[in-house]
Amino acid sequence: MVFLALYDAGDFGLFPQTRIAQAFSAPAMKEIEIVRLDLQKIPQRKRFEVIRENIDKTDFIALGVGTYTFMHAWAHFTGIYGFAKNRPMLVANEVPLHTGWEVEMTEGPNPFSRVQWRIHGRDIGLYSLDNVFEVIWTLQKTIPRNSVHYRLEGEVGLVEEVAPMYRWDPVVVNRNLFKWIERSLWLAGL
Repeated sequence: MVFLALYDAGDFGLFPQTRIAQAFSAPAMKEIEIVRLDLQKIPQRKRFEVIRENIDKTDFIALGVGTYTFMHAWAHFTGIYGFAKNRPMLVANEVPLHTGWEVEMTEGPNPFSRVQWRIHGRDIGLYSLDNVFEVIWTLQKTIPRNSVHYRLEGEVGLVEEVAPMYRWDPVVVNRNLFKWIERSLWLAGL
């Protein structure tokens, strides 16, 4: 299984970046083939194309989340395209960190809470929440319902229901990574 670890280092401070790197070095991570994709290094106009190419060649999506990741269109696109491809997904969120006298806040909401699926007969519509108004859902993609294996409940839901968020801490990752993977595979119907 090949993991796509997708994140924007600009959403994290220096200390959280160090902690994230430590979590990637956890012994459990050495058993997984990982493709790291730091979107900060990719021009904005090419991000969707690069995300699409990397999702197509990997088996699992792990989206790294900082404080403002939920606001980025690329994060919403990742949820929509990953859902359409029926990829198991999880969201890795850094915990708020104490750095001397202050607390560096890095924890943000699950960006997939801004991506919605709706069943329309034989199709599923995938919507994203408008970044500015945050009350308008815009249809982004329609896919055949029978192409989706996720364990969906009801007629409408959020992608975060099939892409749970976990704290990306070196000790926690080492202890729980394979439980998280197993749960994501189950939620994806695999």
